Amino acid sequence: MNYYFQIEGDIRNNIGDVLQGMVAIPFLPDNAIVVDRESLAKIPQPGFLIANGWYLHSFENFPPPDNVQPFYVSVHIAKSELLLDRKTRDHFMKYAPIGCRDTKTLKLLLGWGIPAYYSSCLTITTHPRNEINHSGIGECLLVDNIDHPVPMDVKEKLERLLGEKLTRVSHDPPNTSGSLHDYWSNASTHMESLLKRYCKARLVVTTKIHCALPCLGMGANILVIHPNPADPRLDTVREFIEILSYTQIQNAKSLTPSNVNQQALNERKLFLNRLVNKAVKSKKNPIIYDPFYKSIKKQSVRQARIYRLLVKIMYRLGISRGKIKRVYGM
Repeated sequence: MNYYFQIEGDIRNNIGDVLQGMVAIPFLPDNAIVVDRESLAKIPQPGFLIANGWYLHSFENFPPPDNVQPFYVSVHIAKSELLLDRKTRDHFMKYAPIGCRDTKTLKLLLGWGIPAYYSSCLTITTHPRNEINHSGIGECLLVDNIDHPVPMDVKEKLERLLGEKLTRVSHDPPNTSGSLHDYWSNASTHMESLLKRYCKARLVVTTKIHCALPCLGMGANILVIHPNPADPRLDTVREFIEILSYTQIQNAKSLTPSNVNQQALNERKLFLNRLVNKAVKSKKNPIIYDPFYKSIKKQSVRQARIYRLLVKIMYRLGISRGKIKRVYGM
């Protein structure tokens, strides 16, 4: 039996995509195989796939072939156009309920009548790489991307509030050359070094979802900032910690890192660990067959019917008709 995990192996512009593959590995046998999320239709041999992550840059090589059993959990659909293809909708319906990492993806799937539920993100299951720094001494890191950097005035204000310099760390992969396996080897090694560094840091300030979530999972000291904290993609972060806007930082006279909702975090981690372990053991979606998840299955099916009906009614009444036509092709 082949076991697969996926990373984004095409554009290679965010090491957070590599982390999403890394967190699937502890649930899989030692011989698990890395595949390119942008080429899932080309998986050559039958097997089981933990299909978490960001979907998709290109729709050309999706979905996976029928002899690959995907388990969709912690899914984010970036482009609603993905679901305009009937083949794709039928595929998701076949393997539903789909676990979503944000409410935007959840509502999109439900609006198509595809059973779905909110699962949070698998990266919160990241385990500590080092002992967590509780000394109040050490590096203060600012983690962003080269293409979306934190503005210099915000960085300088943070430094004044913290009383020390921030060391900038990029979530851009350091080496994107070579085959998928070369990239995976280089990028995962680099990501491991970053996770160790986050554990050792006095404070990690970040705008990146896949820096914030593994830090929360590991218990590292974290401050999450963003130009738009209401962004639906940040649902899975807001569940556990307050996100400060750039405006809040600029107006602040002092800075105290937000408290983590540890109870909510622990409950989500337990849910995901139990769910994914069952999925790998049975090689199918536990929400479908396991009585333990009966309420999630029933609710997701009921909500899918209701949301699909509401979409049709709103369209006929002319409410948000342009948006509905764009998203649902009605």
